[in-house]
Amino acid sequence: MIRSTLALLLLSMPLAAQDFDGQYQISQCTPGPSDSQMFIRGDRIEFWESSCEMSNPVDLRDMGQATLYDLKCTGEGEEWSDRVLLMEGVEADLIMLREGFVSFYQRCN
Repeated sequence: MIRSTLALLLLSMPLAAQDFDGQYQISQCTPGPSDSQMFIRGDRIEFWESSCEMSNPVDLRDMGQATLYDLKCTGEGEEWSDRVLLMEGVEADLIMLREGFVSFYQRCN
């Protein structure tokens, strides 16, 4: 009984997402605002003129620190949904992969 209760508890827990919190910028970090900056805070990604709520994190096995998220975004009077894969990189601190796009970010803080 205890084992089955523990198993059900573990199965009902959400997957642990990686902690990517911080300020990032494509190429080199520069002072002041830039359209190549991105901020990740908890379950939000903030860009120059848009922001997204990240949900349903799925850590990818055997991929180091890599997490797939569903996004619900707003910006410039529009709303849209997307998916994004965030992962630690070797030559970049953070790699962001979306359908048809890949971006390489350096951590600024």
